[in-house]
Amino acid sequence: MVNLDSVNDKQHMSKKSIQTEPRKLDRRVVRTRKMLAAALLELMQEKNFDEITITDITERADMNRATFYLHYGTKEELLYKSLEERFDKLVQSIEKSMATPESGYIWEESTYDRLVFEHVAENVDLYKVILDQNGMGAIIHRIIDYIAAVAYRTAIEQVPDEFKPQIPIEIISRHVAGSMFSLLVWWIRNDLPYSPTEMARMCHQLVSFGCAPEFMRPNA
Repeated sequence: MVNLDSVNDKQHMSKKSIQTEPRKLDRRVVRTRKMLAAALLELMQEKNFDEITITDITERADMNRATFYLHYGTKEELLYKSLEERFDKLVQSIEKSMATPESGYIWEESTYDRLVFEHVAENVDLYKVILDQNGMGAIIHRIIDYIAAVAYRTAIEQVPDEFKPQIPIEIISRHVAGSMFSLLVWWIRNDLPYSPTEMARMCHQLVSFGCAPEFMRPNA
């Protein structure tokens, strides 16, 4: 699991710090947390996050406040953890794909990018709600941090030592995260005008080779 609270700390960006094996939770715990997360998402579609109270969430989920506090300390924590769970499942899919022999060298294909865009397309209602909310700066930074942490770990594991870049991988990972997040926001706010595969290809092309090549080739 990638902990969004620690990815900014360089020592937590090591290979050992990013673990994607989910802890086994009691089914009742899983069900309760899903119901609380669903209640919060419904409420966020109706009013600003700042206006939502714990009582609002528990009443919508048909639970009491004591149950909420058994799992979360604040509504912010509920939202963070809900996102983390979704991201962790995405990372597991990425790692499974990258582990296959045909996956190839990280910068030669865009499986990573495609899986990210497919994930966003599948959860587009959630991300639309988050982007439309006021005061979501902390959430946005956590999403970028998460992408950067995965990019960092993937580069450390996938790039051979003889090809280690001169620019620090921490800097490269932040660049990848910022570019991908910006494209994701544009894509969501424009109602997904391109398919996940098309967006993944363009994102991969821009991150890997920059904009210059696109302006240096003649039109077909």
